[in-house]
Amino acid sequence: MQFFDNARLDIARQNLNRGRYQAAFEIFYELAVHDLDEEAQFALTKMCFDGHLDAEQIAKLFEWVNANSSLGNGYAHFNVALMHERGMGGIKQDYKTAVEYYEKAIKEDVVDAYCNLGNIYALGLAQEQGIPRNMYKGIQYLAKGAEEGSRQAAYTLGCLYEKGEFIPQDHRKACYYLVLATWAGHEQAHRVLIIFQHTNKGDFNKEFDEAELQYGRIKNMRRLYKCL
Repeated sequence: MQFFDNARLDIARQNLNRGRYQAAFEIFYELAVHDLDEEAQFALTKMCFDGHLDAEQIAKLFEWVNANSSLGNGYAHFNVALMHERGMGGIKQDYKTAVEYYEKAIKEDVVDAYCNLGNIYALGLAQEQGIPRNMYKGIQYLAKGAEEGSRQAAYTLGCLYEKGEFIPQDHRKACYYLVLATWAGHEQAHRVLIIFQHTNKGDFNKEFDEAELQYGRIKNMRRLYKCL
């Protein structure tokens, strides 16, 4: 059954890459609903975020994730949070609900929830809805996400420390997080890292080594998690 599911995931990804969004949606949705496949759930979230779903598909997806959020499904929580943060699926943007469900997703080990929650606090995205900006809290969430394997959290932190716009500039931390994100496959982080190396001529070997070691730890934890 696992082999069959992997084969269907591959077919769905091929359809997605070729722009066959309807076919990709149908396969991802079936795997997400019937098999609770987390990769399929994440793919649906990304399709929604990237604008590859029509209104009917978004409504169908939202109906499912909203129903399953009470079952302790991490990606269902994450999807509900994302839809409320972005105002997708015909629902009104609601940061307070988004924060609530991102916190639930974190408890279910969805590492990208750290990144989104960190951005809300660090960048003050929800100030108009009564959630004050809290840079310290935001950085804590982003750092935890980066160390747990969220490449987007690592990239965000790397950029924040490199620019020094919202937090004190720290080139060593910037390098560490950009390298960590690059190891995790974040293409934009790799491009930013190349520019960073050209403009900052210091010795950053320690940061490169530490990031590589941390990425190794993340990979080992993921292998262990899959074996459990």
